[in-house]
Amino acid sequence: MVSCLILQHSTITSLTKCKMLRFIFKDYVFEIEVLSKDTAISYIYDVEKHMVWRAFALFETTNMIVGYGFGKDKVEARWLAEDMLETWNTLLQQTESHPQLF
Repeated sequence: MVSCLILQHSTITSLTKCKMLRFIFKDYVFEIEVLSKDTAISYIYDVEKHMVWRAFALFETTNMIVGYGFGKDKVEARWLAEDMLETWNTLLQQTESHPQLF
């Protein structure tokens, strides 16, 4: 199983995101791609889901927008993570235009 985490934040640098990912998943085989100055994506192989969920919760507490996904390969995991990220971005845009919703 492959897990994918996408981290997005405008003021936290990609270098910082990469360092945090390396620290959290140091005992696992993983890849990190920097998509832009705002976004980093990580693929973690053969990790328990609870480890990804814990990382998700940790990053969410820093106000990062985070998406995660699990799949048989990188493509499936990334697709699910991007879908979650898109959902979060949509909710945030609705909150900005209608703050009383939340």
